[in-house]
Amino acid sequence: MPSSLADEFPLAGKLTYLTTAGMGLIPRSAVEATRALYGRHLTAVPYPDLFDEFQEYVENGRRAFAPWIGAREEEVSFQSNASAGLNSVVSMVDPRKGDNVVVDDLGFPSGTFPAINLQKKGVEVRWVKNRDGMITAEDYEGVIDEKTRLVIVSLVSWVNGLRADIEGITKVAHEKGALCVVDSTHGTGYIDIDADGWKLDFLATSNYKWLLSTHGAGEFFCARNLLQEFDPPQLGWHSTPGGQAALSAEAFRLAETARRFEPGNPDYISIYTLTKSLAAMSRFGRRKITDKTLKLSVRVNEGMRGLGITVLTPTDKRHLSGITFGYSKKISGDDLAARLRKSKILVTPRSYHGKPGIRVSPYFYNEEKDVDVFLSVLKKLV
Repeated sequence: MPSSLADEFPLAGKLTYLTTAGMGLIPRSAVEATRALYGRHLTAVPYPDLFDEFQEYVENGRRAFAPWIGAREEEVSFQSNASAGLNSVVSMVDPRKGDNVVVDDLGFPSGTFPAINLQKKGVEVRWVKNRDGMITAEDYEGVIDEKTRLVIVSLVSWVNGLRADIEGITKVAHEKGALCVVDSTHGTGYIDIDADGWKLDFLATSNYKWLLSTHGAGEFFCARNLLQEFDPPQLGWHSTPGGQAALSAEAFRLAETARRFEPGNPDYISIYTLTKSLAAMSRFGRRKITDKTLKLSVRVNEGMRGLGITVLTPTDKRHLSGITFGYSKKISGDDLAARLRKSKILVTPRSYHGKPGIRVSPYFYNEEKDVDVFLSVLKKLV
């Protein structure tokens, strides 16, 4: 088993990887464990032996993931990705003509597109607009009303990295009788999430970014008090409590846990990889991951500002995340990212409301020297 960050993330030592917001680096220990699992398909009996093990992997994954968002394992289900979870919420809440749904202009399309599509049914889509990259819970107060059925918000904006005041926004929504779904894709893994304390209704996330796992599975949280209120948009034999009753069409009964949102076999391999990646992250330490990531992010943010780059990402502790967005009038984001890559520095070109810049997202496998190298080359380019 790898004993250090350098062993776990060999690629981090070969280049300056500052684009975890695109995809994270998978730990060596998780890759090796998953490779070994694939290898067992050549020697183990597929059914029932491996299949029975796969069922255990799902429950182990639920158990391992739940604490990372402050939830109970019975509130967690596995979906194909965060987009599937967000769409499930929109489908279940089912806003009707005369209702409205609230989104903001910093959210990822997988949250806004399902809302926009509701306009065909006569549902109003209300937008909360940012001001120089900032949106507060107070901004939602004048938008949410008694006809608001659902609020869709990202914990961390995929564009500029604003960390939203989820607890405050959820409170505003609940005071008006609305529900709230949170896309936590860009915060799960390094931001302390308290699903219970924040009184979250729904949450969806992806594994292949800050959770350092593979594509194929994502987690969907539904608060325990809402599990019996909504019918899953898709049903199958996994939607039941399990056992032989799941194989009897006449004995249909929905599971009382979040399992009800899993119609069929999930991506067992991806879930297995997730548990191994979470184990590797836990060995490093959740608090250390948070502290190191945010410290590096501040270094990026302040360093870019010092070079005269316009940064539209807040630096205050309450809104800080692992993502920084900035742009220069002297060079486009695409050109900047391409030239940085020639120096083995990877960032992501992004356009923020017509401003072509770069998104920089260090993680705990990076070091301060990575940021310093990035800023040194950036200074020459701008």
